[in-house]
Formats: sequence, C-alpha cells, structure tokens
Amino acid sequence: MSMILVTAPYGRTHDSWPNRAKLLHLLLLSTVTFQMITGLMGWLYGWFPFEWHIIVGQVLIVVLLLQWGWLMLSRSGRMTLRYLFPLNPAGLRAVAEDIRGLFQGVLAPPGPRAGLPGLMHGVFLLSVTLVAAAGLLLLGGFRGWWFGIPFGWLLDILRWGAVAIALQWIGHVGMVFLHALTGDPLWNMFKLRLARKGCARSNK
Repeated sequence: MSMILVTAPYGRTHDSWPNRAKLLHLLLLSTVTFQMITGLMGWLYGWFPFEWHIIVGQVLIVVLLLQWGWLMLSRSGRMTLRYLFPLNPAGLRAVAEDIRGLFQGVLAPPGPRAGLPGLMHGVFLLSVTLVAAAGLLLLGGFRGWWFGIPFGWLLDILRWGAVAIALQWIGHVGMVFLHALTGDPLWNMFKLRLARKGCARSNK
C-alpha cells in the first residue's frame, strides 16, 4: 500500500521566526555546507581547498558564537533553545507524536515549536559546534597557538563528525523536499519580516 505524505495542519508559524534566527540559520547552513563538502573531499580524495576551508571555518566559528549568544542572551533565543532541546515531558511527548506521525505519512509541522524538527536542529547544532571546536583546536596546534593537542583524537572527531553532519544534512534537505512535495515549501521561512507597529519588539 502506498503512503501519501501530508503536512500536519498548522498556522503560518514558520513565518514567525525572528529575523535574527532566519539570518543565523542561513549563515550556518551556508558555511556548514561548504565545510562539509570540502572536508569530505579531503578525506575521500586527499585534496581540498585548504586555505578556503580554514577561512570559512573561522567564519563558521563566528556564526556559532553569534548563534549561541542569541540563544543564551535574548528572550526569543532562550525560547528557541527550549524548542531545540525539548527535554521536558511535554517536549518529549511532542517528539514522540511527530515520530508516530511520520510512520503514518504525516510530516511534522514547521515553525517555532517543540517536536522532532526542533530536536533534530538542536542535535545538528551540537554536532557542528563539536566539530568546529575540534577544528579550531587542530588549527591552533598546527600554528603553534597552544601545545599538547591530541591530534589523532581530534582528527577522528573531524572525520566522523563530518560524516554525522553529512547524514544529518541529507536528512535535513530531504525533509525540505518532502515538505515541498506536500505543497509546503519550507524555504519561505527565509523571507524577512518588515517591522510593524506592535511587532517591532518580536526580534529582541
């Protein structure tokens, strides 16, 4: 029996992400995609644009600092943090409901809510942060910024972390296309909202 995919009913919640969240998400996705492709090139083929990998890697570190800073220090960021790591009973129930819906051909609704999409974004952010930190430690070791770096261990984190990120990236992009097939293109989330009276504070 064939399964027809649908997206669970929802309001236009994916348009309610703050502009800062949209910009940071786009920057994170762009820099991670470049690092993932060039890193896998180096592992599989023994060659990659090393200097560009280093430059974009440093940009990625800045993006991650901005991302974590926004999540920790702003009101909307702290609310988003609860969506990324829904480790309370209500959040875990939402994750379980989304997983159950997938087996029934129902895609979880997008937008700022606790559930499986938010959790997977949280796992992705942690994975990228771990691999970026390992890359920074390696770069500092190679350039003599610090000593006593466990190079072999950090290289393993980079290699297997790149594989884990690539698998998550494929799943992420795959879900975007599945949503598009149901008539719910998620790239609409990147449309920036113009400030309006009464809404100007929503990006704080």
